[in-house]
Amino acid sequence: MMKKGLYVIDGIFLARRLTGVERFAYNMVKEMDALVKPGRFILLAPMKSENEMELKNIKLVKYGHFKGYLWEQTDLAYFILKHRARCISFCNTVPVLASRGVVFLHDISMRVNPGFFSTNFRGCLSILCWCLMYRAIVMSGVKIATVSEFSKSEMIRYYKIDKDRISVIHSAWQHMEDIEADYGILQRLGLEKGKYYFGMATAAPNKNTKWIIEAARQHKDSIFVLAGHMSEGVCPENRPENLILAGYVSDGEAKALMGSCRAFILPTFYEGFGLPPMEALASGAEGIILSDIPCLREIYGDIASYIDPHDYDNTCLEVKEQSPGDIQRFLDRYSWKISAKALLRLL
Repeated sequence: MMKKGLYVIDGIFLARRLTGVERFAYNMVKEMDALVKPGRFILLAPMKSENEMELKNIKLVKYGHFKGYLWEQTDLAYFILKHRARCISFCNTVPVLASRGVVFLHDISMRVNPGFFSTNFRGCLSILCWCLMYRAIVMSGVKIATVSEFSKSEMIRYYKIDKDRISVIHSAWQHMEDIEADYGILQRLGLEKGKYYFGMATAAPNKNTKWIIEAARQHKDSIFVLAGHMSEGVCPENRPENLILAGYVSDGEAKALMGSCRAFILPTFYEGFGLPPMEALASGAEGIILSDIPCLREIYGDIASYIDPHDYDNTCLEVKEQSPGDIQRFLDRYSWKISAKALLRLL
């Protein structure tokens, strides 16, 4: 399946909180470990990495002096060059001086939608750095993987990349099976199964939490719940009485809230994949209400109900009825094993 040679996996994700692309990396490495033979792969992580992985066939090595992006561009790059290896990067970045291999570029939102991000000095500097990284990836010889045909089309559109250089390898949901739902959160918030709508609040403007707030104003007979680190800071003081702010919740509490809701709502303006609705369906949600944008249409098709994320005056809460069989057939299209096998074929 693969030519001889050493592959070094960029383990920077082990030094971060496991959300988003970090969780993608963790689950891909976990599944790859079950498929590969010993001796071909090293997972290289910073010395001060908070997270651990129990691996059988992929060797975990903690290495270097630095942390964060500096570790990636120095310690990781040096190790790859020293061992004449290729790199697998899962989290949108590459060691620029050692960029042979494969990089997962989940989206190019910083390039497409700079207005979604802070316009202060630090925010502008962050946008510039990310756009330089995108350009470095494009100009290098590294193969690119992304998580949707939509993200692939965006990269071709903005950077004129040869379509054959980009592979689509989807995200998946099976990690939810390893999380035990904590239903105590329902009692603490005074919620009943199937009697509320649920969404996650973040500081990112593209997540469009405002839509859920306005939906709560217009549908006073329904209960809405927002969870997440930012949920207590996204609402005005005169927030609707039927909107519950859950604040930070654990993975187990999030799974319980997802699995017991009438529908999970994602009114986002822009996504590279949009995993939370899939996690909600895998947890037992009765339905999902999503923005009518190309990426979500591609991934979720007929399994979801769709809304106009820009229309705050006519918020629709229609939930498309789906049988458990329909939902399972949808979920069966996506798995970490399928994605890991696709990556190994690419290598």
